[in-house]
Amino acid sequence: MRAKTIVDGEANRRVLVLGGAGYLGSVLVRQLLELGRRVRVLDSFMFGEQALEGVKYHPNLEVVRGDVRDVGVVVRCMRGCDAVIHLAGIVGDPACEENKELAVEVNRAATRMLANVARESGLRRFIFASSCSVYGASDFFVNEESAVNPLSVYSETKIDSEGILLAAKTATFAPTILRFSTLFGLSPRMRFDLVANLFVARAVFMGSVTVINGDQWRPLLHVQDAARACIASLEAAAESASGEVFNVGAAELNLQIVELGSVVAQVIPQVEIQTVQTDDRRNYRVTFDKIRERLGFDCWKTVENGIREIYGAIRAGLITDFTTAQFNNQFALRALVRTGARQSAPLQKNTEHSSERGVGHAAGL
Repeated sequence: MRAKTIVDGEANRRVLVLGGAGYLGSVLVRQLLELGRRVRVLDSFMFGEQALEGVKYHPNLEVVRGDVRDVGVVVRCMRGCDAVIHLAGIVGDPACEENKELAVEVNRAATRMLANVARESGLRRFIFASSCSVYGASDFFVNEESAVNPLSVYSETKIDSEGILLAAKTATFAPTILRFSTLFGLSPRMRFDLVANLFVARAVFMGSVTVINGDQWRPLLHVQDAARACIASLEAAAESASGEVFNVGAAELNLQIVELGSVVAQVIPQVEIQTVQTDDRRNYRVTFDKIRERLGFDCWKTVENGIREIYGAIRAGLITDFTTAQFNNQFALRALVRTGARQSAPLQKNTEHSSERGVGHAAGL
């Protein structure tokens, strides 16, 4: 499905992207702006502001520094918006295990408040980023009707948030759940705690890839396609998307981890593959028929596409050290907590709203 260019009437409807400076968010914001959408971003900027360089002064973009747990900031950000795309949170199993209390607070408790404020503010669409990790462990292909089996705090908070949002559905409030496959690919806010991205970095910098539990299956999804899925949901008729759960990915992107290692070794020369077994039980293959049939969505990018673009960025000198905290959600959260950030309050003090050349900076995280 090719995203359409927004006509004038639609362009006046502002989209609020929560977590718009993140790995997926920074890609999505650019795609929305290219389509002519007016966009407001609410983000903590825990990983810095570099992800929005190049677009932060775009006339259709407003950027707010804030905490999704701060109801005052959320209320202000939702004013004048027609839709919310919720990407914010403590993302990934290791990051959530690093600080479970904070993960539950940000990933689950905040969702209820966000849903309530969105409904009271008159927002019609609410798109939520969930995860195929909610399926946990299965020897069979799973679809949206399959039983969930969360094996981590992260996946538990995703399931809980899904339930909160689906229960909030009304005739005028249309929540949509997107269960993303494991993301990969180049992004303005790069991550190397994702399996495909990590394999590429290790192959280039260390000459070897460690394949852990290689017989396990994972569905993979390029970050550009994940952003396109958000837009497909946003553009879909409400009756097609309201109260619906969609797996996001493609059948051919279900790979065993050992297969992923082999693809990396085919692209990057002289790579040694090492194998390790652990007690990690996660294993799932996913079907994606529903999103293709209901929303007309198909993936455009292959795993090899993502490997080659990251390899190219490293060879060009754009990435020189993949081990720093800025590329790893768990390490970044650990560093943040060590600086004294509190779990039960916004991680930065509120400041008065200001704007500069179309970019607003407001209260919170």
